Amino acid sequence: MRFLSIVLFLFITNCSKQVEEPGKENNITRKSHLAPFPESIGRKLNRKIFETLSKANIDSQFARIAPGVFEMGSPKDEIGRDKDEYRHKVEITEPYFMAKFETTIEEWNSVNNVIKRWGKLNIPINIRTIISVIIEYGQKSFLKKLPKFLNQRLRSMAANKNIDCLADFGAVSSLFQAWKKAPLEFKNKVATEFGKKTNVKIDHEYITKELNDLLSRHRNLPINNISYTQAVAYCHAKTQMAQKAEMLPTGMVFRLPTEAEWEYACRAGMVGSSGLGNGLELNGLNANLDGSESGFVIGKVSTLINRKKLIPVSQKYTQFPPNQWGLYDMHGSVMEWCYDFYGEYFDKKFDPSIDKRVNPMGTFMGTKRVLRGGSFLRTAYDCRAANRECVDPSWRGSEIGFRIVLGFPIR
Repeated sequence: MRFLSIVLFLFITNCSKQVEEPGKENNITRKSHLAPFPESIGRKLNRKIFETLSKANIDSQFARIAPGVFEMGSPKDEIGRDKDEYRHKVEITEPYFMAKFETTIEEWNSVNNVIKRWGKLNIPINIRTIISVIIEYGQKSFLKKLPKFLNQRLRSMAANKNIDCLADFGAVSSLFQAWKKAPLEFKNKVATEFGKKTNVKIDHEYITKELNDLLSRHRNLPINNISYTQAVAYCHAKTQMAQKAEMLPTGMVFRLPTEAEWEYACRAGMVGSSGLGNGLELNGLNANLDGSESGFVIGKVSTLINRKKLIPVSQKYTQFPPNQWGLYDMHGSVMEWCYDFYGEYFDKKFDPSIDKRVNPMGTFMGTKRVLRGGSFLRTAYDCRAANRECVDPSWRGSEIGFRIVLGFPIR
C-alpha cells in the first residue's frame, strides 16, 4: 500500500509539471508583482499555449498579466475621487494577455467584417506645399491616371490656407502611390520647385519620406468614435480570423477586459492615483491628457502641456513610458471600453461576510457600459486609475476607443 501511495504521488507530481507555466523558457515572461499585490494561483498556461502565442507573435503585441489580488477603487482622501470608487479587495484568478497599445486605425481596418474607418488626416503646411507643387506640375502627367474626384480633393486641400487642414486619407494615400511610380525626372522637378517656394533645399527622397511618415502616423492613431457594440464585434471578428488561421490557443479569445482586469493591469502594482512611475504623478509629460494648468495635473511638474489631439500609440511612435507591466497609454489618449455593465461596487458594510470579490464582471443587467482611462481632453484627475465613466453602449465620440485582451471567455 505504501509503495502504491509513492507511485501515485510521483504520477500526480509528474502530471502537474506538464501544465506548469514555462516562465523564462518563453518569450513571454512572467511579470513580477509589486507589493501589496500578492500572487493568486488560478488556471495555468501550458507549453502548447505558449508555443501557439509565440507563433502568432502575441508576445510583441500583448503583455502577460499573471493572477493576483489588489485593492480596486480609491481611498477616501484621494483628490478627484468619486463616490462610485468604493475601495475593495479583488482577486484575479485567470491569467490573461492585454494589448500593449490601444487598438489603432490600421488594426481596426485589418479585420474582416468591420466597416473600414480611415478618418481625416491633419496635413501640416510643409506637406500641403509639397502636394500643391505635385498638383501644379503633375496635371498633364501621372495625375491624369487618378479618378477625377481624387484630383478635386487634392486641389481643394492644396488651396486651403488654414493652419489646420483636414484631408481625406484615401486621397493622400492614392497620391502617394502615384508619386512612388512617377518618373525620377518629375520627382526631381517637384523637389526643385519646392525649394524655390520655401527657400528650403530638399530632394525627392525627402518628399517620399514625409508623405510616407504622414500616412504611417495616421494609421497608428488609436481608433475612436467607436461604440461598445462595434468594439465587441471587432473582437469577435478578430477571434474568428485567428481561429481560422490556427493562431489562437484552444479556449482563448480576443475580448474586452472586465473593469477589474483593466484596473488591475493599469495599476501594475501601484496603489497611487496612477500606474506610472511611483504612482503619484500624472500630467502631460507622461500621458496624453489636458495638463495645461497646474490644477489639472497630479504631482509637481515644471512644464504644462495640452496637445488637444490624439497622437500615434504604436511602438514605433510612442512618446510615453509604459507602466511596470509593459502597458502604454492606460491614462489619457482615448477612453477604453470595458466588458461590464456599469453598477455600484459592493460595500462590505452591507455584507460583512464578503472578504473579497473574485473575478468580478459587473452587474448582470444594466443600461450603460463602463469606460476607463480618461482621454486626451480630460485632466489628470479624470484619468486616474480608479476613475470610472459610463455611457450607453451605442454612444460614439472622439474620446472613445478600446484596447483588447486575449484570454479565456467570461460569463
